[in-house]
Amino acid sequence: MGVNEHRSSAPPGVFRTALLGTCAALLVAPAWATSVANFTLTDHSGTAHELYDYDDVKAVVIMIQGNGCPIVRNALIDLRAVRERFQGDPVRFLMLNSNLQDDAESIRDEAQEWNIDLPILVDDTQEVGESLELTRTAEMLVIDTRSWRIAYRGPINDRLVYERQRAKADHHYVVDAVQAVLAGERPAVESVAAIGCLINFSGRSEPDPAETHHH
Repeated sequence: MGVNEHRSSAPPGVFRTALLGTCAALLVAPAWATSVANFTLTDHSGTAHELYDYDDVKAVVIMIQGNGCPIVRNALIDLRAVRERFQGDPVRFLMLNSNLQDDAESIRDEAQEWNIDLPILVDDTQEVGESLELTRTAEMLVIDTRSWRIAYRGPINDRLVYERQRAKADHHYVVDAVQAVLAGERPAVESVAAIGCLINFSGRSEPDPAETHHH
């Protein structure tokens, strides 16, 4: 199962900037939809999830997962902290796997090994990943269920960068975005360049960093 037919016609957007380390990363994404079309996917345990069924919460937070990705594994502790921060609030947490090489069985093994207790939606046709213009794992999507618009997309915070990690984060992007959505506001930072393992999409060439980043 994949993206439902009633896809949003909202125009693509250009998201605001954020400082990533000492580099001002202006992320211009002309192909990114600002709204999320409804979809239904089955998770790694066999339970079906329809996105728009979560209209009883104010925010849906999705981490893009991939088996074996060290950045995803490293970010799990940060994700658990965010979930604890919003325990009791109307926020739903999910994970999404669009990797061609990962199937439900291998995702179950990964979840068991790394104590992942969230539903990991298996996007085996890659329709959802394509509709969201995903490129890397470990990216976070914060979705405002009032409009089904993406309020924030990017890393969970600035603790992890390629080939190293810091003791603690200075910027907590997802926390700030969720707090804004709960307050009925737009986040101050709406997008930061994703950091993670490349997702292999069938028929899609690797994106040219020069086309999406200006340092």
